[in-house]
Amino acid sequence: MIKTRVEAMMSESTEESNKKSLSQSLYRAEQVRSGEQQAAEKSGLSMRALMAGAGRAVFEQLQQMVPSGASVAVFCGEGNNGGDGYVIARLASQQGYRVTVYALNPGKSLQHSDDNDAEHARQAWRELGGTEQEFDDFTADRFDLIVDAVFGIGLNRPLEGKLERWVQCVNQSQLPVLAVDVPSGLDADTGKQLGATIMATNTVTMVARKRGLYSAKGPALCGDIILADLGVGDAFSQANASSWQLLDKDVYYPWLGARRRDAHKGDFGHVLVIGGNAGMSGAATLAMLAALRSGAGKVSVACHPQSAPIIAVAQPEAMVHGIQHAEELEPLLEQASIIVLGPGLGQTDWSLQLFNQVMKKTARITVIDADGLNLMAKQPDKSDRFIITPHPGEAARLLQCSGNEVEQDRFAAVKLLRQRFGGQALLKGAGSLIASDRGNFVIGRGSPALASGGMGDCLAGLIGGLLGQQLAPAQALIAASFWHAVAGEHCAKSGERGTLASDLLVPIRRLVNGLPIE
Repeated sequence: MIKTRVEAMMSESTEESNKKSLSQSLYRAEQVRSGEQQAAEKSGLSMRALMAGAGRAVFEQLQQMVPSGASVAVFCGEGNNGGDGYVIARLASQQGYRVTVYALNPGKSLQHSDDNDAEHARQAWRELGGTEQEFDDFTADRFDLIVDAVFGIGLNRPLEGKLERWVQCVNQSQLPVLAVDVPSGLDADTGKQLGATIMATNTVTMVARKRGLYSAKGPALCGDIILADLGVGDAFSQANASSWQLLDKDVYYPWLGARRRDAHKGDFGHVLVIGGNAGMSGAATLAMLAALRSGAGKVSVACHPQSAPIIAVAQPEAMVHGIQHAEELEPLLEQASIIVLGPGLGQTDWSLQLFNQVMKKTARITVIDADGLNLMAKQPDKSDRFIITPHPGEAARLLQCSGNEVEQDRFAAVKLLRQRFGGQALLKGAGSLIASDRGNFVIGRGSPALASGGMGDCLAGLIGGLLGQQLAPAQALIAASFWHAVAGEHCAKSGERGTLASDLLVPIRRLVNGLPIE
């Protein structure tokens, strides 16, 4: 399709605008630890002022969670996270809250409080008349809210002994929990649990967003995340590059834009879904429907002859071909502009023959999902035309490791997937991760409603449909992953349980047209 100069300029302007709107940087804990002092100095603030600001930011969130007069338990560690806790305790007490502080070392003699910001905060709490108790003295039924200011980003080992007992007691209490920076026990870089981990209702994270809060166990353990940049965020981001971005706002419709009045179906691609082995027609059907509903001009399905009648009756607008022998794929591969390989493909001899035919006979951009990935794990290949979309189990097979190893560092795993197989890589799960030509991204949306069969097939078809409409591979993967997550959130409003992959088709159609779904 030929673009006019005006259209090209508008496209470039839109792309630059979208780049800026996407930029929500995620950092490693060490970057924040080593860069916050320099950022504070550049902003004309002392580290003590930074601690005071952190305590106030958490206290303001506390005020939104429980009213004045509520009973609050503040758990304080020995480091700066604990110092934040003492600031919170002092501010809350001054505003009429009934505050009890629990310390790792209650009654500790203060030394060099002028040189130690955390000790200075502890001294200010004591000068107010505050005291500290042992963690083991905590009784949940006395309180309305718990503040976790124990470890933050400083923890690198599992919690044991009284700390493990404390975590279990807090999590069993069912009280709202407000975490300072990072819930104790959560790895701020990877999102893995180091052992027993606090389950927070809200987390106020300081200076910059830590990437582990948004993937793996992070979303489930952090609750609602509030960023408090403490007045140094701009200075910090200017001095510290981020290799990961959070995607939590919908800015993707301009990538597709309004269709020209003289458009025809040939402008919007021909997606070929290859899968649907005998007894596995549903997966190919879902991918087919998602490609159609996302706006592909034409959609064909190459499937097992036994599945062809079932898939054909599901949607008359699709073209369904029963394929007995792999050579029958050749004319379909030549006609298609985009391939979606794997939904319901299976791992039989028939499956392998079709898989090999695609690998050998086409240079088309190919979305590989489900059993396409399992077959690829057995005979690895690498190409810039691939878009791979594994869940952790499939990723483990591709990387020849365990699923647990993948989940221990999802960020490293998705980058390794792209390195080994080329193209674009998506690692699905809570906080899905994308490694792509446009950079590395965390999908900051989604719902447990997406935890049901067929969701991945729907996503694969959606990616294919966007590719057919001439989005670049990375763009199609980003937009599809985001819209799929948002559609899942929308469907969850009617209940997370019982949401079906086919339920996503209606909100997906609205999203690709730039229409609201709420």
